[in-house]
Amino acid sequence: MKKVPELVAAAQTIEDDQKRLEDLAHALHKTKLQNEKHIARAQRELTEALEQQDALATSLRALGAAMANMQERQQAAVTALAARAHEIQTRQARLGELMLGFAALGAKAAELLQAIAESLDAADQSAALVSAREHIEPIVEEATALAKTAREEDFTDVAHEADVLKQKFQQIRAQLGAAAKTTVNGA
Repeated sequence: MKKVPELVAAAQTIEDDQKRLEDLAHALHKTKLQNEKHIARAQRELTEALEQQDALATSLRALGAAMANMQERQQAAVTALAARAHEIQTRQARLGELMLGFAALGAKAAELLQAIAESLDAADQSAALVSAREHIEPIVEEATALAKTAREEDFTDVAHEADVLKQKFQQIRAQLGAAAKTTVNGA
């Protein structure tokens, strides 16, 4: 069975107490004051109505306490939301920084690939291949560092993309190394 919320229970108690007070007031109003017996009965009903008024006041104080408790719960929820909103904002900003770093790395990688393609048309193929391999190393190192940082900060998507870029450039470096050996052996 579901527990009735404190605020609902307090409001229901007030409603019940108010109804009882109204019933007592109505009954007292109908009591005839014609003889001693009726007057004594009216006096008892009046006492009971005043006691009911005290019970209603107590119920109203309980409602006030329930509302204060509800306000505390609301404040706790709002505080938790504000903390989470700050965390989201901080994480979003950090993700943006990492993505900008990845974009800059991607731009460097694209420029390097273009430079490698142009240098391979050079007359001295062996020197061009060695130079290209040397220029790949900073890209691999930067991608490795970015992947490590992203992984440590639990940005798995960025870490994965940086790892993929690192692996591609490691493959290109290996292919350039094999081509350099072939060029040297073929010469």
